[in-house]
Amino acid sequence: MLQPRIPNRDPLSVKRSRIGQLNSWLLALLAFSLPLSTSAISALAVLVSVLWLIEGRYLDKWREIVHNPVAVAVLLYLAMYVLGLLWSEDKISGMAMIEKQWKLMLMPVFLTVGSLNKRRLYAGAFLAGMTIAMLMTYLAWFGVLHYGDVSPEHLTKKTFHVIYNPMLALAIYLLLHEVLWGRVKGWARPALIGLAACMVFDMFITEGRTGQLVFFVLSGLLLFQIFRGHTGRAVLAAGVLLPALFAAGYALSPTFHDRVEKARSEITRFHSNPETSVGLRLLYWQNSWAIIKNNPLLGVGTGDFQSAYAEVNQARSPRVGVTDNPHNQYVLILSQFGLIGLAVLLAVFLTQIRRALSQRDNWQRIRLAFPVFFLTIMLTESYLIVYETGFLFSLFTAFLYKQEQVGEEVEGC
Repeated sequence: MLQPRIPNRDPLSVKRSRIGQLNSWLLALLAFSLPLSTSAISALAVLVSVLWLIEGRYLDKWREIVHNPVAVAVLLYLAMYVLGLLWSEDKISGMAMIEKQWKLMLMPVFLTVGSLNKRRLYAGAFLAGMTIAMLMTYLAWFGVLHYGDVSPEHLTKKTFHVIYNPMLALAIYLLLHEVLWGRVKGWARPALIGLAACMVFDMFITEGRTGQLVFFVLSGLLLFQIFRGHTGRAVLAAGVLLPALFAAGYALSPTFHDRVEKARSEITRFHSNPETSVGLRLLYWQNSWAIIKNNPLLGVGTGDFQSAYAEVNQARSPRVGVTDNPHNQYVLILSQFGLIGLAVLLAVFLTQIRRALSQRDNWQRIRLAFPVFFLTIMLTESYLIVYETGFLFSLFTAFLYKQEQVGEEVEGC
């Protein structure tokens, strides 16, 4: 009996398809690794990039990138660092600063690697990694886990709480969004509610004040999204629930109480003793403002922040050491690139918000929450150059704002 002929597929096309599928799964592993291992993040990022190069399809990838407004905004932001070398005296430091942007440079790569049908997988992998990270803090809290400087009084290694708590706040938002608007049914819903409750409790026993701040901001946003179209109810709910949650944390959590009081004390004692966690930030911002006032339009360039800061610091606060990071993304950009640079930075997030408001699907609330998240945390740290959060920005931007391709069927939330 004659067998029907099966058309031969181009071996190169088959190879490219397999590489593309493998790479899209590697992004899930990268999302999982974000709160757990910088070594794994680096290895996966390199592997994804190599496979991206091997896969080819460069013209198709380029078309997708340039037709995506968010990707174009990110590329313009990165181009600003290159242009900033033109008026930067220290070209070596400028190149070092450009090198720090490699995490954001991978955003267009992740965009063309990621699959819209795997959005839930990427978000779920991040939540799985955060769950493991959270369990480790609980083990430390109960005295079961001991390593480095981790103890029942300090639940994260060294200063990892600066990164951990903001990511925890985002994880809480994603979990509650899934409970409210996701596809979970049966036992999964109470399980997710329980997991979210554990994460909220963890938020108040760990030390990251920036994470705690953005937790309240995202909680308020979530309430407005729940009461969409009923602004009065949303304001009432936020006015009652958020202060009540803050008061409960302040009264019941010694860690949260101490961190709040410590911040208040450090602000009060700033002029007499600026060498504290909050005091140094205030001093960095104050000294950086002098740089900004002298270079309001274009800043000092990509590589000259540290030398410009050292000059101001010598005149204003010589007893305090020099910094290369004012611990505020806005202040850093204003110092380097002036008002034009700030406009370019804000354009990235305004483009994200515009996309969130224009595309109506079950991811639109998350698309809005993500820029709100970053716009908040960047007030207290230059989170776009911090390792884990730089990758967090690139990966989430890639799959949240990826546009549907012609003929592509897309899953819901």
